[in-house]
Amino acid sequence: MKHLVVGGSGQVGSALIDALVRREQTVVGTYLSHPVVGQVPLDMRQSDAIRKIVQEIQPDVIWVPGALPDVDRCEVDTDLSEAVNVRGPIALGDLAASREIPLVYFSSDYVFDGENGPYRETDPTHPIQVYGQHKVKAEEALLQYENTLVIRPAWIYSQEPNPRNFVYRIASELQKGHTVKAADDQYNTPTPSTGLAVRAVDAWLGGYRGILHLVGPERLSRLELVARIAQILGYDHPNIEVVHVGDLALPAKRPLNGGLITNASQFAIDERLEDLDFRQILTGH
Repeated sequence: MKHLVVGGSGQVGSALIDALVRREQTVVGTYLSHPVVGQVPLDMRQSDAIRKIVQEIQPDVIWVPGALPDVDRCEVDTDLSEAVNVRGPIALGDLAASREIPLVYFSSDYVFDGENGPYRETDPTHPIQVYGQHKVKAEEALLQYENTLVIRPAWIYSQEPNPRNFVYRIASELQKGHTVKAADDQYNTPTPSTGLAVRAVDAWLGGYRGILHLVGPERLSRLELVARIAQILGYDHPNIEVVHVGDLALPAKRPLNGGLITNASQFAIDERLEDLDFRQILTGH
């Protein structure tokens, strides 16, 4: 089968491509601002370009991990967020429906307010920032098509030596001797991109449709996550400043008591931070 992965240059997209290739699937990925050999450019703000690429590739499945995930930028540039996080995915969903092929859309834990986490798939959404509101809007539209799978991850990390990777950013700051600020009042379920991709492919192959939460096995505060990363990377005395989320004066609100639980235990992700080899984070390759 042929797969179109929109946002194939990102953490989730690149892991998805790897997982699909390992299943001996044919994959075409797209990128926006980070060119990748073998992938094709696509701007989700351009509906004509979306139609053209689907027409040219003729995919059997459309995957949409691509998004504008910068929640603070979404908060201050709502039109851009609407274009990328709502209209782009909906255009892809319409094309999938017209071709009667599956669509797999990656949403976010930010569809919840973080008052009473962790959350299950059946819990009502209540976003507290523009990014979450737009994710809910896209979810609701895409789920009108019965062959849609909506996957919600949280706090994604990977082994990539790339600034988009949270582990890499922490490693870079610690290597420079900088102080890392980490909130002790924000909790979530960190998710490895590799395990996320594998389980997402499993769910698609298994015919799972609707909403599915896919997250790592632990629920940690941001402070605990940063401390664990520092320990794994060998920093015995890291410069970590404990803060509260409110101290950071960020444009967009963050869910505090967050995290996700999946109702489909067969797709549980077992990987923990300690299970991954982060040596390439330190060496850059």
